[in-house]
Amino acid sequence: MKRIIIASVATAALVTGGTAVAVAGTQSSTPAAASTGTSLTQAAGAALKAVPGTLDSIDRDHGRWEADVLGKDGKWHEVTLDANGKVIGQHVDRDTDPEDAAEAKALRNADVSATEAARKAASGSTVTSVEFDGDRSPVWEVETVKNHKERDLIVDPQSGKVTQAPADDDHGDDD
Repeated sequence: MKRIIIASVATAALVTGGTAVAVAGTQSSTPAAASTGTSLTQAAGAALKAVPGTLDSIDRDHGRWEADVLGKDGKWHEVTLDANGKVIGQHVDRDTDPEDAAEAKALRNADVSATEAARKAASGSTVTSVEFDGDRSPVWEVETVKNHKERDLIVDPQSGKVTQAPADDDHGDDD
């Protein structure tokens, strides 16, 4: 039964083209996802259904999912979904600059998608956020949670290699 559940989740992640939420081979992560509403994978799939294209980022913020999609039309779209994965807002981001064009090019050239980056970084954790950063050296920034501990990882968009993200001082400490 576990193999069927894991295969179903993996298949759903690949079919939606969205970001994967890892199931660590146990059923313990499934009830948690159900109790918090739509999974990241489901939200990503709904965002890409609303705006076909390439997922640039998705994360949960204040009970809502926020996704940025580089649409097939070449424009940046912001899609907001409620906790159940229903699209509640969608608009074209008109505040673009030359850096956005460079990021779009880097995103299009990535061999590793948001889904693949999340799957590679998950390693028994739940992925809570995936974001493509094409500013300097393009990378996927992936946030995971395991045993109530957050972890920031970097996934190379070409090779898929996963590394620990450098520590930041968001919380006032330098660990």
